[in-house]
Amino acid sequence: MRIRDFRTIQYFACLSLGAVAFTACGDDEFTPISKDRGYEYSIKSKSDFADIPCNERREGREAVVGRDKDSYVCKFDYRDSAYIWIGDTDTLTAEGRDFKRAESSSSYSSSYSSSSSQSSGSTISYGTMKDSRDGQTYKTVVVDGVTWMAENLNYAEHETGASSCYSNIDQYCETYGRLYSRDAAMNSTSCEYQMSCDLGEGPIQGVCPSGWHIPTKAEVQSLLDYISSPSALRSTGSSWSYPGTDEYGLSFLGAGNWSDGTFEDIRKYEVMWIYIPSSLQYFLLISGSSDNAEIWDHSSNKYYGTVRCIKGDGVAPASSSSLSSSSYSSSSQRSSSSQYQEITEPLLEEAGTQFNPDIEYGTLTDTRDGKTYKTVEVDGVTWMAENLNYAGNEVGESVCFNDDDNFCKIYGRLYSRDAAMNSSDCAFKGSCNLGSDPIQGVCPDGWHIPTKSEAQDLVDFVSGQSRPLRSAKGWKASLTSGLDTYGLSFLGAGAYRVNEEFTYLGEYDFVWAYYASSDQYYIIIRGSRGDTEVWDNSGTELYNTVRCIKD
Repeated sequence: MRIRDFRTIQYFACLSLGAVAFTACGDDEFTPISKDRGYEYSIKSKSDFADIPCNERREGREAVVGRDKDSYVCKFDYRDSAYIWIGDTDTLTAEGRDFKRAESSSSYSSSYSSSSSQSSGSTISYGTMKDSRDGQTYKTVVVDGVTWMAENLNYAEHETGASSCYSNIDQYCETYGRLYSRDAAMNSTSCEYQMSCDLGEGPIQGVCPSGWHIPTKAEVQSLLDYISSPSALRSTGSSWSYPGTDEYGLSFLGAGNWSDGTFEDIRKYEVMWIYIPSSLQYFLLISGSSDNAEIWDHSSNKYYGTVRCIKGDGVAPASSSSLSSSSYSSSSQRSSSSQYQEITEPLLEEAGTQFNPDIEYGTLTDTRDGKTYKTVEVDGVTWMAENLNYAGNEVGESVCFNDDDNFCKIYGRLYSRDAAMNSSDCAFKGSCNLGSDPIQGVCPDGWHIPTKSEAQDLVDFVSGQSRPLRSAKGWKASLTSGLDTYGLSFLGAGAYRVNEEFTYLGEYDFVWAYYASSDQYYIIIRGSRGDTEVWDNSGTELYNTVRCIKD
């Protein structure tokens, strides 16, 4: 899954937080200076802040006061739920008066009354944890028997990797914690971007204090399975554009992230690090606008995310003993019962019950094995309305989810890329340049693998939404039901990630697309976020489903 392009707070040469003189910026006039990404200001005195109060629109903007150029930044203070101007030597209210912190907010109390209580009672009881390395104290909370930090880590003295405050403004660290690179979060150079990051099964201590560790994927999945809704994780305050209910006291903040040189989306997303041995970056992604929380992996951009630690010793890093992807050539070596995959039966009770009864379907018989598939025309293109289940491929490998034939009968098979394209040139990391498209690949005669452009045409036709593509059945019950508007009846078939696990059953469908590239291209249909897009991945070898298009 890819986070969309976000706006970033911009800095302008004629206004900076340092004591830099103005050049051609109206030094004598002291009037607001309009910028195409917002406003930054030069004013005569603090009282003039009444005309440009600190608020959501101006958050992150800079101002200088008087000829001495005293510098201020507009930010939201989470502890007092107020917008304030933060200066070099003092702090002002939104309108420019001296800011007085309420006594009740000068330190965190041991309990917090919430309008949405934990299921076990009406009061959330907090503990505290002091990081002996720098003396900072954090609130903690127990959720489903697990003790979490209730605030994001703000430890700056790590020796591995990099970390930053949002927009490089120190005051943001006080509220949102620091944003860490993966090697910094995991405290290992083996976890630099695109490296294996195999430190053993975990948990690992990483950058956490002694006696605490980086959340594992299993621990985060348990949290997601336990909560009543994604909004229950989000703070109730204005640290989100879409505040949550904070039912359990975890008070996740919209801390944003850093991606390849750009700070992104503060108050909209939380991107918290998860440890799993993988070259992919793994996070808990919490979205305010879509009211969503999910485990997310990413490889296309380097990210800095937040760190929340869990109580319990982390295992010391171990030397990598994982097999290379080329070693995983037979089903006997795969993780057919991964510790993260608890689904053992198909989510659709009977094959064929996923189709839309209001759609007129055609049929296709594969002469190679006699199997018959439904077909449907969408936007002038005839698609298979079921995933291919042909097992006679001579190139590459194809498997059933969990190595269980019952899954193939309903969801179709999962194919390696070389199997789907029917060419050894398309093995993982291979060039996969098979000439002009389309190509037949593993499809029956007269049918072909969707090209990248055909895949994009389908995504555009449904305006990037997944519900018109998804069957009303065959997905997790916790997700919004599919509409299956056009009869394509996509199921949450999941995928297999070589050297890792069978995963995402009932949550995603990944459908191969052909494009001459060493990167793997496919359509990703998400049930959790309700969107679909053409996606590329180079970090992990994938086995995905196949939908063929009529020539």
